[in-house]
Parts: sequence; structure tokens; C-alpha cells
Amino acid sequence: MATGKEAFKSKFCIFLILLGVQVFAFSSCETIRSFWKPKDAFIKSLDLPDWVLESSIKLRIFNDSPNVINPEDAMPEDDIASYGNQLRVLLAVSPAAMRDIYEMAGCLDGSDLIKVRGNKMTDSGEDIWFGVCKSGAQDAIVFRVLEMGNNQLYYLYEEELIKTWDESKKNAKTNPDKSMRLATKIIEHEPAHPGARRLLGSLYLKTGYCPGAVRNYRIYLRILPHSAEKSKIDSLLKKSCGDTLVPKKPEPKEFSDELPTIEESAP
Repeated sequence: MATGKEAFKSKFCIFLILLGVQVFAFSSCETIRSFWKPKDAFIKSLDLPDWVLESSIKLRIFNDSPNVINPEDAMPEDDIASYGNQLRVLLAVSPAAMRDIYEMAGCLDGSDLIKVRGNKMTDSGEDIWFGVCKSGAQDAIVFRVLEMGNNQLYYLYEEELIKTWDESKKNAKTNPDKSMRLATKIIEHEPAHPGARRLLGSLYLKTGYCPGAVRNYRIYLRILPHSAEKSKIDSLLKKSCGDTLVPKKPEPKEFSDELPTIEESAP
């Protein structure tokens, strides 16, 4: 006889099958997370530019602020937006933000999201949202939930960050510096916000700051791999930021994880 957890997992797997979502790269349906594999056949089928599939060198956080998920936007790109078992896997905090992100991101096939059908939490702290696409297809998106149960962060998005996003958009042309500061505040709390990522990519590109433009457009195109702007963004970055698109060499090792031998430590 199946235990409560096993029964839940079986029903959850059946639910995904009925939706037409392919999530069976692993033997268990308890979690659908997988390692970032840019060379997978599925990811290749998305036809993303090579620089989108690259990742920045290890990032360091110099200023850790309380109740800020992604201070100074220093979180690795692969932790913010990647793919697992043919689904997008994104970081998020607030359920309200998850809904907005899903609506902005649309369906993985490139069509608009018509409606959200529901969501399911997994044992591993992931919140899977299911949607219906304008194309008629079924869709799902995985949110890796950070700071589970932090009500202060939940309400921050609804009470403050939605207004912050509206203000950022209003200032994009008239006061780009202010717009950039506001958009940065959003991604420090909701790193996978595609609207803020697209806006920051554009503003950084206009100011000639290529690392910022590449980082934000990289995350944006991972979230919207079939964006109508994909070719245009690729051309602009190759023209203006060609050197930045080439991955940097690994950082030199600053310390050894292993203890030195007697010979090495002798004067």
C-alpha cells in the first residue's frame, strides 16, 4: 500500500501527464529540478544564441542586506533562470510575483498565456504553475521558492514593488537613471522579473555598460526563449558588446581547500 507521500507523488505525476508536460527525465516526480545542461537537445531546440547559454564567472556579494534575496544583483544567472526537464525553472519569492512573471513570460512555445489553471507545491519547495496557451497548448513553469513563509517579503511585492515597476517604466525615457535604480530594486527582490531584466538590458546597452546589458538580456531570453526581439537583441549585442559575449577565463584560485604538506609549510 502506498504511503501518503507516495500517493501524492503518483497523483502529481498523473496530473502532469494529463497536462501533457514532459517531466520524466528522472525516475521520481518528487522534484523536477535538474542541473543546467546547455547542450541538451531540448535546449538546443530553443535556438538561443550561444552567449545566452553561457554563464558569468563566480559572483561575490559584498553587501548583504536583510530581507533582500539578491543584493547588488550578484546571484549567479544559472540560479535565477534555467531549464529542467523541458520546463523553465525560475527563482521567485511572492506568489503575486509568480503570477506576474508567468503572465509576462508567456508560454514556452512563444504564445501568450491565456490563463493560469492552478499550481502545486512539491516536497522540495518548488511551486509548479500550470497554464493554458493561446496556441492551445498546455504549459507549466517551475518556481524555486526562496524564503518560504516570509510574509514580509510576500507582501513587499504587492504593497511596494508593483508600484516600483510602474514608476520604473514611466521614467525609462525621461529619467533613465531613476528607472534603472527602480528596476534594480525589483530584481534584488524578484530576480526573474522579465520586464525589469529587459528594461535594464536596454538601459545598460544605451549607456555602453556591456556586462550589465549581457547579464540582463541573458536572463531575459532564458525566460522568453522565443521572444520576437531575440534576433534584434543578438545583433545589437554582437555589434556593441562582442568582447563581453566571450566567456571570461576562470578566476585564479585564491586559496587551497587542502591542508599543505609538511614540506610545503616548512620555512
